[in-house]
Amino acid sequence: MKKSDVYEITIKILGIYLLVADISKLPGLLTFVRGHGPEMNAEQGTEQINLLWINGLSFVLLLIFAIFLIARTKFITRLVTTTADRQENVKLFADRKVIYEIAIVIIGGLLIVNTLPDLIYRIYNLSTASDQQSVVSSCSRLFIGIITVGFGKQIAAFFAK
Repeated sequence: MKKSDVYEITIKILGIYLLVADISKLPGLLTFVRGHGPEMNAEQGTEQINLLWINGLSFVLLLIFAIFLIARTKFITRLVTTTADRQENVKLFADRKVIYEIAIVIIGGLLIVNTLPDLIYRIYNLSTASDQQSVVSSCSRLFIGIITVGFGKQIAAFFAK
């Protein structure tokens, strides 16, 4: 394995992390749109619309950036490495697929660990419809984390191609 391959793996892992993080924010964005759309009054309308624009644009930009990192990994690697990096051999403890699998399980585990306390708190203080929507959003994020950890091998095999 070449030193440039390590750069390639790292860039793709960053793209995967950003993709999972962005997908996990989608339920919260949809909950915000659903919860605040019909309740806008004249005083809060512009603030909520601005917040919706900021959240929506940040979601789209992060998604585009994540897809760019994943899809154009070889191009980015060529930009950041030198010819010496492309020729120098490196010895790693595992092959590419195993490294992706470890990274995906860590990303999913972090998503679960970060979401679980918030979910428990939201369930404990459940009182309004807005709280119910937040619980659904947290459950969706938890589900995404569980899927990421549970199907880590299959996802890693896809990205290792």
